[in-house]
Parts: sequence; C-alpha cells; structure tokens
Amino acid sequence: MRFRSAWLLGIFLMLVLWGCGPKESEKPEAETPKNQASEERNVEVVEVVPTALSYGLTAVGGLRSPEEVTISPKKSGIIEKILVKEGDRVSKGQLIVQLDDVDAGLQLEMAEARVKEAETSLEADRTTLSRYQKLLESNAVARQTYDELNMRVHLDEARLALAKSELSLARQNLLDRHIASPISGIVSLKIASLGEHVNVAPKDEILRIVQMDPLELEFCVPENWAGKIRLGSMVQFTVKAFSDETFRGTLEFISPTADPSTRNVKMKAHVRNPQNRLKPGFFAEVNLQTGVNPNALLVPESALLSQEGKCFAFVVQDGTALKREVETGIRRDGKVEVLKGFQKGERVVTAGHEQLAEGMRVKEVPKSQTPNHK
Repeated sequence: MRFRSAWLLGIFLMLVLWGCGPKESEKPEAETPKNQASEERNVEVVEVVPTALSYGLTAVGGLRSPEEVTISPKKSGIIEKILVKEGDRVSKGQLIVQLDDVDAGLQLEMAEARVKEAETSLEADRTTLSRYQKLLESNAVARQTYDELNMRVHLDEARLALAKSELSLARQNLLDRHIASPISGIVSLKIASLGEHVNVAPKDEILRIVQMDPLELEFCVPENWAGKIRLGSMVQFTVKAFSDETFRGTLEFISPTADPSTRNVKMKAHVRNPQNRLKPGFFAEVNLQTGVNPNALLVPESALLSQEGKCFAFVVQDGTALKREVETGIRRDGKVEVLKGFQKGERVVTAGHEQLAEGMRVKEVPKSQTPNHK
C-alpha cells in the first residue's frame, strides 16, 4: 500500500513538472515580406512613337581649289602692263598682263605685206595663164611656154600659203604678248613687276590665280562605309571660321580604290562659293547622310539604365513596371535610338525609375511630382 502511494505520488510530481516546464516554443509568425507589387511609385513616362531618323557618318577634310594656275609668258619680253593686283577677281579670258609688243607689231605688218605681195603675183600669173590657155588651143603659143607659166602659178600658190602661215604666226606672236587669264578666280600672288624682263626658258612666273567658285571638299571615309554612299549625295560641313553656320556640297567623286595603308576611300564634293567666304585650305568637319529610317524608335537618354555592361529600361503596362533589356543605336540631341526591346506605342519610364524593380506598381505623374523633382 505504501509502495503504491509512493508510485502514484511520483507520477503526480512528474505530471506537475511537465505541465510547469517550458512549453515547446511556438514558431513566430513569419514576417510578411513587403509586397513590392503593393507599393505605388510616381514615375514619368513617354510614349514610344516612330520618328524619321537619318543616318550619317562624320569625317574630317579640307577645302581646296579645283584650279590654281601660275601665269607665265609664252614669249620672252618686257612687262609693259600688269592690269590686276592681288585680291582682284578675274574672269576667264580677261586681259591681265601685257608685254612690250612693238617688235611683234612690226613683224605682223611685214607678214601682212608679204601676203598681199604673194596674192598680187598669183593673181597676175593666173590672168596670164588664162590668156595662154586660149592661145594654146589655137596653137598660137608653144606648149612649153604654157607649162612654164602654169608651173609659176603653182609656185605662187605655195608662196601665198607660206605667207599666210607666217601671218598667222605673227598674229599669234602678238597675241602671246597680251596674256589673258585661263580661269575665273582671284589673283592670289603677284610675282613679277612692271618693266621686268621675263623669259620662256627657264619659265618665269608673273601672277598666280586660284579658282574660288566652286571649291572642292576633299575627305576620306572608312572602307566599310564606302558602299553606303552614292554620288550626288548631299554633304554638310562646318569650318572654324564660321562655326555657327552649316555649309553644303554635292558628292561628285568617289575614288575607285582605297588607300592600302589606312583602308580609307577618298571622296570629293562640289561646293558653291559665290561670295568667296570659304577659302582653300580651310579645315572642315564633314557630315554625310547614308540613309533614312522613317520608323525609328527614339527615347530620352534618361530612360536608359546601365547594369553589368547591359542597357535596361522600364515600360509601364496596366500600372505595373516591367524591366526590359534593350539594344541601342545612334544618339542624337539627347535621345537614343532603340533597335530592340521596345515596340511603338509602349510607355517608357524616363524619371523615378532608380528604385524600381520588376512588377512594382507605378503611377504616372507630371514631371514636377516625381521623386527626382521634389
């Protein structure tokens, strides 16, 4: 009986101790992670609208004159007149230099006299030959006499031809002492002086004339672009002398070969210069159009984010931000061409996207209400 009571008491104490001991710790209710989708962030967006975009390349080049001539005499002589000065504009065929022509004038007069003499002699012998022809028909003159006179007529004809050639040379000799400009342009340099004797050999220089309108714009492009450029294309360029202006030209030459050392292809454009404002030797920054995409997709540069060498942006669909990887093209005037990643009509986040994540709820607001503009 005592043993049974002790056993019951032991069981009771065990039950009491078990009931009063620490209970198995209840697992705390797991913290509910913030539901990103439930957070609504203010963002600015723009709609992706197709826009016409022209493609081009830039190059460096220079302006040059297509024609630059040095005026030298065709005949030796003393410079009697220089009719232009440095900076003067001259036209093709305009008289610019005159050499002493007294001797040349006398030679011309002598040549003209010889021609008249030969013509008179020929006319007289032809008249005589005509009379002898009738006498020969009536046997009133010997055949030998007629033949001798006929031979003399042929000699007169030859003398006349020679005299006329000498006359032409005399006239040309006189003309060569009156030097005209072979091109239209500007007198860029005066070398000889009035009264100076100039020679043909060695050739002395008198003036230098440079053509100013039109000019040539010469530049080179990499060989991989050469196939995208066509003759007749418009070329735009700027020069430091008029940095606020854009000038234009027309592509008129594409070299058939590439430079083996640089793999560049030389090109030339025709540039009108009626006011002579552009100068040969000017350095030029060239922009050449290579094509047009009428449906390019452009977004502001602020819409793009860079991460691990890749480019991303967020689009908004049904109030939710979706992250897109994009492939970009050219940049122009604060905008970027997107080649892959967007479709027209989509709405792209341009501000407030720094803290965005995939699936977040967003609210489109005006510019002043985004976090970046508070």
